[in-house]
Amino acid sequence: MLTCSFCGLDAKSVGALLAGPNVNICDQCIDIGLRTIATRDALEQPNPSPSDLEKTGDEALLHEMAAASKLVDKTRDRLQRQVPELRRRGVDWTAIGTALGVSHQVAQERFG
Repeated sequence: MLTCSFCGLDAKSVGALLAGPNVNICDQCIDIGLRTIATRDALEQPNPSPSDLEKTGDEALLHEMAAASKLVDKTRDRLQRQVPELRRRGVDWTAIGTALGVSHQVAQERFG
């Protein structure tokens, strides 16, 4: 039976499984990959310098600010759902803190 080379789920457990030479990937792993790339791309946007900001029109700054705010809100909402699910699965605060780049105490204070 075909399984996803990334998460190990079998073809019957996922919506779609793309098969390639010596590798398979499910729709869930593709979705995670796309979100990871989008997040990386958003985070790699250079911070504008003060002179760049001075040259940018009000409408453009308002548009960029709105887009950044939406990204922050979506990320916060996603974290607020993911952390309790990980805790429900028995994942400890140390692992969650490590994944977030903070101590287990900070993770627990923030999400506990």
